[in-house]
Amino acid sequence: MDKTARTRDLFLALIALTFMFAFASLYVQVPGLYGRNGIKPVHNWMQQMIKENKQSSQTAESYFMKEPTLLWFIKLEPHLAMELLCILGVLLSFVCMIWKRVRTMPTYFLLWLFYLSVYKVGDTFLWFQWDILLLEVGFLSILVAPLSNKNSDAKTEANIHKEIPFWLVKWLLFRLMFASGVVKLTSQCPTWWGLTALNYHYESQCIPTPLAWWAHQLPDAVQQFSVIGTYIIEICLPFFFFVPLRPLRLFAGYAQIFLMVAIYLTGNYNFFNILTVVLCLSLFDDNHLSFLSRCLSFEKKDNRNPPQNEVQGNKIWNILYVLLNLSIFATFIYVMSTLFTYNGKFKLTFNKEEFNTFVKWSLPRIIFAASFLFVLRTLYVSSRVLVGKTQTLFTFVSNLIKLSIIILPSVFILTASMVPLCSLEPSVSRELSPIAHRWHRSSSTFDLTHSYGLFRRMTGVGGRPEVVIEGSNSLEGPWKEYEFYYKPGDRTYPLTWTAPHQPRLDWQMWFASLSSYQHNPWILSLMHRILLGQNEVLDLMDRTRSPYPVSPPKYIRSQLYLYHYTKLNKNNSAPRAWWTRTLQKEYSPPITKDNVDLLAFLNHHNMMPAPLPKKQPPQSNVVQMLNQIRILANQVSPPYLLWSLAFTALAIVTLGSMMNKKKKIKDAVNANVVQKVS
Repeated sequence: MDKTARTRDLFLALIALTFMFAFASLYVQVPGLYGRNGIKPVHNWMQQMIKENKQSSQTAESYFMKEPTLLWFIKLEPHLAMELLCILGVLLSFVCMIWKRVRTMPTYFLLWLFYLSVYKVGDTFLWFQWDILLLEVGFLSILVAPLSNKNSDAKTEANIHKEIPFWLVKWLLFRLMFASGVVKLTSQCPTWWGLTALNYHYESQCIPTPLAWWAHQLPDAVQQFSVIGTYIIEICLPFFFFVPLRPLRLFAGYAQIFLMVAIYLTGNYNFFNILTVVLCLSLFDDNHLSFLSRCLSFEKKDNRNPPQNEVQGNKIWNILYVLLNLSIFATFIYVMSTLFTYNGKFKLTFNKEEFNTFVKWSLPRIIFAASFLFVLRTLYVSSRVLVGKTQTLFTFVSNLIKLSIIILPSVFILTASMVPLCSLEPSVSRELSPIAHRWHRSSSTFDLTHSYGLFRRMTGVGGRPEVVIEGSNSLEGPWKEYEFYYKPGDRTYPLTWTAPHQPRLDWQMWFASLSSYQHNPWILSLMHRILLGQNEVLDLMDRTRSPYPVSPPKYIRSQLYLYHYTKLNKNNSAPRAWWTRTLQKEYSPPITKDNVDLLAFLNHHNMMPAPLPKKQPPQSNVVQMLNQIRILANQVSPPYLLWSLAFTALAIVTLGSMMNKKKKIKDAVNANVVQKVS
């Protein structure tokens, strides 16, 4: 019996949900980010690619091999082609969520290809770890999904060979969490080593939620213990992912989910937390899903009476099994308790050299163990598919081909993924097989495997840097501030919830505050578009609080402030303002839209608005359709749009499930009536 058939199907449905969030979130921002008058016109990027490859073949296929994006083949304005791919991605994801028959390999190949296509041209605004994580998970989903969903019931074992790539999902989850924990300490960041990182994290993260303000007020001991808990969840517990003891795997899985929920409640990290929770399904099985289903529906388990000797044998085995799990868990707790001490405040008991030694020692053994376990899983599944069943020669050959189609790319992905994991320790990476490095390089064009390491160093230790854009009609002022929808600006404006939507401009404004505008040339492009009054760009900002709602100002500049959370009042009530701030320096000098240096700077970075062709062809039906969809989408705020799509799909799935259940009850009643009559 296929023990993860339902689990894999749920995994695929939730991956479709994540793709839908990602496509819909990006869609609403395409005109302002990538349109002809956007901050980084995608038209300019494609023209630059064509210029750089004048000497070679100029077919769409040749461009695709250099930069794999479907925009080369779509005969539309590049930004409209991006919109079309996002809309198709949303529709395909939505159908995938509500209709099991569509959750197949071709569908997930299209979802992956669509997102790869927009990612490749997305440049700065799509350079986030969750984007590359979604691409890697998306490719694994192609392998996990069945070629066809006909006769895919768990009892038939029709798709049991899919357990092999599903094991790679677990391996990806391990790499993500283990690397995210390790880099916090190998980065030598003093806040992570001093267990004070969370004293700054809630304040300095990109877009905090309202609960982040309250979390920041927690006592130091709680913050320090939370850091220790993060280390245990991210570095230590992932080793339980691969143990043969199911309770330990489930405990490790729920610990990861707990961490993701905590991050979701205190920070707006778009679809990342949802995607990571979906990866945790690789630690579950169908029996556990049935248990959760019974708990949620308050149904009782159908306990049949087995033979007395079987009951006695099971009872003894169950006691031994529980004792084994408890002993391992108790040992784990004891070992974890030796890693830190408490004497008024928490402190780690190991130093940097000892931790680096642990990383150097553990990585080769992790690689060996992963390879060994993968081989065992492959042999086990292959034996279930090929051995022990009466098969015709045709069926045997067919099953062998099915296995080969899954095993060969799985071996490739596993081998290539060892390179980014070993990048945690360069000496280990150098000792890897040249084949692994070669395969990893060959996979990079399609972004199949990546290294991860979230929150490597804690920013904002002395305060949260924030770039504030100001406009004026005179160099003497007054200077009026432009406000964004989500990033901090006005000290009294409430913090908000944006996830699973990612406001990519707000996010990049946070990164820009950590360096200079010379390292973030797009910010001058943003200011130039504000001076031009480009509606597509202004729509990415909060126009209801615009200081110049009728016409743009003559001058624009940006200032760098340092923000801090306010503190609780003496009566433990929340103050009116969320932030205090102090001016640090001028971030960029005042400019006008015709400033010669500004225009030269934008030309150099290929960020000037893309002019329309002199002869514009009449709008096609596709363009008219895209314009109408854009008008409709602009009526709803992005977070509401995303959640509306999700809850609509959930309502359809729930209604369908209720109707199927009602039909089964009716069929059972009719069958009983027929049996009594006969």
